[in-house]
Amino acid sequence: MATQKGGLAGVGFNKKDLSNYIEHRMRSTIKDGDAMASLSYLPGKANNDQMFYAKYLISEDGKLMNLFWADVNSRIDYQCFRDMVVFDDMYKKNKYNKPMVIFLAKNHHSKIFTFGCELVAGEITNAYKWVLNTFLEVMCSKQPNSIVIDGDIAIREAIKEVFPNATHRLFQWHL
Repeated sequence: MATQKGGLAGVGFNKKDLSNYIEHRMRSTIKDGDAMASLSYLPGKANNDQMFYAKYLISEDGKLMNLFWADVNSRIDYQCFRDMVVFDDMYKKNKYNKPMVIFLAKNHHSKIFTFGCELVAGEITNAYKWVLNTFLEVMCSKQPNSIVIDGDIAIREAIKEVFPNATHRLFQWHL
């Protein structure tokens, strides 16, 4: 390619860019990759925990788009402490370059715990709607009273549609 383009500058990418692209494609592919290992783990976890819940979405070309999971403790805690839920999608520094959404809360002992986690395909409203609908499904259709977000427009639009009765709050550092 470099010869055809008159040198490396004409190609538009370097060897490391190509390596990163290939690695990213392999990781997101279901067959024989990390995604397959994750999906293979879920049935075993469900056998050990009858209230473990996992749901995933695979694209038409066989890539893992979204993956949600919650265990028995998360589901029980949500029934007691759903007054204020934090929807945190700030964990984008993973090797898949996909946002990791964590649903958090604090109990009456000021202990922070999670209600569920999810890897999301992208930061778009439809992806977040899938996240919130899945969360609602696993939590017996009980909406949170209040939800704290980072102010992202896609998240805000998804929450308005899926949790219409929840009060929206912004993280303090976004004010």
